[in-house]
Amino acid sequence: MFLKTYLSFGAARPLWTSFADALFALKIPSSEKTVDPNVRINIFLQSWRTQVGHHQLPILKRLTDTARKFGLRAEGLAFSRNILRSMPIWYHREASNEVRKMNSTLASTCLKINHGVRTVGDATDIQSYCQSQEHCPTSTCECKDCKEMQLKWGCKHPHGCTRQAAKLLDTLPPKWDPRSVLPEDYQLKPKNTLQFPDSDKWKPFDNRITTSGTVAEIFRIFTDKNTEPTNLLPSLEPIPGVDEIVLATDGSCEHNGEDNAIAGAGIFVENDHPANRASKLPKYLNHSNQTGELVASKLAADTINP
Repeated sequence: MFLKTYLSFGAARPLWTSFADALFALKIPSSEKTVDPNVRINIFLQSWRTQVGHHQLPILKRLTDTARKFGLRAEGLAFSRNILRSMPIWYHREASNEVRKMNSTLASTCLKINHGVRTVGDATDIQSYCQSQEHCPTSTCECKDCKEMQLKWGCKHPHGCTRQAAKLLDTLPPKWDPRSVLPEDYQLKPKNTLQFPDSDKWKPFDNRITTSGTVAEIFRIFTDKNTEPTNLLPSLEPIPGVDEIVLATDGSCEHNGEDNAIAGAGIFVENDHPANRASKLPKYLNHSNQTGELVASKLAADTINP
């Protein structure tokens, strides 16, 4: 619970966690001395390292030891754009190594000091400037956006700052880039379209894969250290011209809960439909009603043309 509380980002985050962030940022190895202290936000969200072992305060060592013991890491199929925008842009943990080389340029210094850029969302907002046809890609441009950036932030080189913001964002893999087409853009909340007695008591299966909420929701424990999570987005966009298929899946089991249990799975579309299936469960699976239902869902996914 101590680690979970520390990772509870948001307005309700306890005050002591801010002190922990500051202490982690102060006690760093000599190899990280070049990391700007102003952008050392959180060791679990960024790639810079803090002191470990006996060099660290006991209470902070307890945090890092717990995270290491239980395999804490960011993991998920897809994250909401709000979560992606809330991540720190400097030393972003999932960015390519190029991001570490982009922290000391004149443009990056202006982004940090004058524009106050700290998050991916901040960088995305800056990158959206200077995109109009009236913009001239020089430091002397006097388009509307350049003038606004000069007046609002005292920026001397608006074009350079917007380019640098775009370069920072380009270090992010698709799953962590809010400019990507995300599953939340096309996966809608399922509606109950069933029409039979008591159909209002049924709840449609929610197949959306997006993790929503705050940044705290990206973390998982008991992860497999031998399996590297992918940073690619799954391709789940609807295929134009392909009709929706409504089918039923179910599993059944004779002698359920007993040693001689025998289970099966089936899918049904309509009478004489070529996708109708019935299958016995293989012996290596635990035979039960629940296993049959799971196998039926997989059978449907494998059978129906994607």
